[in-house]
Amino acid sequence: MRKEILLLTEQLQDAYEGEPWFGRNVKQLLAEADQENAFIKLNNQHSIVELVWHMITWREFTINCVQKSSELDLKYFEELDWREIDHTNQSLWSEGLKKLEETQNKLVFLLQEQDDSILEQKVSERNYNYRKLLNGIIQHDIYHLGQIAYITKQLKNS
Repeated sequence: MRKEILLLTEQLQDAYEGEPWFGRNVKQLLAEADQENAFIKLNNQHSIVELVWHMITWREFTINCVQKSSELDLKYFEELDWREIDHTNQSLWSEGLKKLEETQNKLVFLLQEQDDSILEQKVSERNYNYRKLLNGIIQHDIYHLGQIAYITKQLKNS
C-alpha cells in the first residue's frame, strides 16, 4: 500500500513548490528574499540564509534516515544544526538555494520509492517513527516559512 506515503510526499512537494493552503510556497518566498536581505539579522535573530541552511540540515537528516544510512549519525546533524554562517560570503545564498532544491528533489525521489510500511518503522536514534519524521519535516518547513515571510516583509518595509 502506498496511499499515505504518497500523500505525505505530495504535501512536501506542495509546501515546496505547489499551491499550499497556507499561502506562498518555499520557492516563492525565497524568490522574494533577495541576496542582500538574506544576510541581514533583524534584532540579532537568525537571518534568512541561516534559516535556509537549517532547513537543509534537517532535510539531509531525513534523507539519511530514509536511506537507512549508518554513515552519518544524529550527532553529526545536531552539530550542523544552526551552523555558523559567514555573513560576508555572499555565495552561501545561491549555494543554499541550490542545496535546498537538491535535497528536496532527493527526498521526494526516495519517498516515491517507499510504501506505507516505512511509516510505522522506528527512526534510528529517535523515539518516533517515519510518519512523525515526515510530518515533522513538512511542519518544520512551514514554521520557518513564516519566519522567512516575516523577515522579508520587515526588511521591505524598512
